[in-house]
Amino acid sequence: MTEKQLALLRRQLLQRRRQLVETHQNTNRDIGELMDAPKDPEFEEGAQTALTEFTLHRLTDSQRREVEAVDQAIARMDEGDYGTCADCGGEIYFERLQALPFATRCTDCATMEEKRRGIGVVANPGTL
Repeated sequence: MTEKQLALLRRQLLQRRRQLVETHQNTNRDIGELMDAPKDPEFEEGAQTALTEFTLHRLTDSQRREVEAVDQAIARMDEGDYGTCADCGGEIYFERLQALPFATRCTDCATMEEKRRGIGVVANPGTL
């Protein structure tokens, strides 16, 4: 990977991190507003509150995990390990990193892991 490509990916990661943090802050504000909002009389207040809390909790967990993945990718850049597959040690192609800048596996290893876990298949190596 060239220095120019690496710099582009670093900018993408930093921009994504800023977006996630901003979204997280907005979500926390929205949680407060939802908790303070009048409840719909058609639903039991407890059930509606529980559903709202569950949905927002999952959203913030997802945001936190993505920020951690972005931070880890930036750390791998700083250590010189970015773009190297954690499983096979091979190169993670630039096209894949553009699509998923915090990828830790090459397409082949990611496909094998997803098959092992039974959660689907990533796109073929020519597309990522």
